[in-house]
Amino acid sequence: MSVTHRSLSVAVESSFGSLSPSTGLPDNSGLTYVSIPCERDPIIIYGDPVVSERTDARDGTYSLPPEPDTVWSGGSRVRRRTGQVTLRLDLTTVGTGSAAYTTNYLGYLLGAGFRTVAGTLQSDTVAVYQNANQYTPTATSTDYTVGSLLGVNLNGRAEYGAITDDDVSGDVTFSPAFSANYDGQTVYSLQTWYPGQRTQLGTTAHSVSFRVDGVGFRSYAYGCRLESMQLSLDNGRVMADLTYQAALIQDDHGAAVGPIEPVYNSGAPCFFRGSYAVISSTSPTSLTDASSTGDTLGRIALDVDDFTLTVTNTLTPQGHSNSILAMSDMEVSDVDVELSLTLSTINTTINNDFFNRTLRQVVIGFGPLGLGQGGAFMLPAAYLTTDPSKYDPSGNDITRQQLTYKASRFGGDIADVSETYNTPFRIGLGRQA
Repeated sequence: MSVTHRSLSVAVESSFGSLSPSTGLPDNSGLTYVSIPCERDPIIIYGDPVVSERTDARDGTYSLPPEPDTVWSGGSRVRRRTGQVTLRLDLTTVGTGSAAYTTNYLGYLLGAGFRTVAGTLQSDTVAVYQNANQYTPTATSTDYTVGSLLGVNLNGRAEYGAITDDDVSGDVTFSPAFSANYDGQTVYSLQTWYPGQRTQLGTTAHSVSFRVDGVGFRSYAYGCRLESMQLSLDNGRVMADLTYQAALIQDDHGAAVGPIEPVYNSGAPCFFRGSYAVISSTSPTSLTDASSTGDTLGRIALDVDDFTLTVTNTLTPQGHSNSILAMSDMEVSDVDVELSLTLSTINTTINNDFFNRTLRQVVIGFGPLGLGQGGAFMLPAAYLTTDPSKYDPSGNDITRQQLTYKASRFGGDIADVSETYNTPFRIGLGRQA
């Protein structure tokens, strides 16, 4: 066996670790796996055994086999490994038709690290333009979801913001502002993922199971939650490097069927083209909550040459002795968001932001935007950890400005029934269903 073509599939677990109630061992018979169009190289047989080393007294210079940390079934030890599952893929959206992220590999993957909201609207028409941050919708304004991302095409470019109030005398308010009059334009509502907040702290939409398939081998990972996500660019294409922590990894090489052809989405890959990188012109509401009106901030478009976004979830197992998983769940006990931007044009407006502790909204958008297409991510209240007045002349071409933002508390949304409001980070993808 020398061929190393391989595939990685993912399924949503109905319960953490997919344990059978009769055996207490994982049972994948009820899981529906979808093969992911991810890059091949990071796909390996994951994990290492967990053992307890024997350091007993002995009469010579030898060592003893370790004790595997696992359970017994039918008089034999059950194989158990733990470790990380890593993959790399682009953000190709679902496209048009009946596809929804609830039955899509991207929704599976993101839902293992965040909560999500789709809302009831896919798109709407601006009935009356009020100002750069507010409009009267054709649909009922309360059909919009506070905190979720929306976008519009203006002058051939995608622009994005987040809804801060869905009922200002029947109008919709968002921030930061759009750049031009959008009267009569189509606005697109993005499915939005966000860290759990308030009563949902520590939770995600679900856990997932992975299956590795290849010639002569098959492995399963159970009880997986997203540990880190990094978004970066590959010649403009937005790539996601995802790392999941698995509670249990097992092999089933005897059932190997070879690699599985990936299932491709019908939308377009997200590109950092035909869109804007925007910060707000003033600071958002942060350490207090907006009481009557949501934030309506102006915009400053930046000339961003490159970016890297890193979201790191601190996963804390809820340990128990009841099963082979050694835990009942893994909670997200902390979330760290860091965004690095490289500006090809110096922006002097923000030179004092670090020393003044100035907060900004940051929105990075992707094209193309339409039904089932487009995407963006947002830090609603971001602070700098580097001094923007320290320019970077190290290259041999132009002077650049390096910015590193972290997510702070945001309070500029008016609370509604959704948990999306006032979340410190959002990522949205174009949807149709």
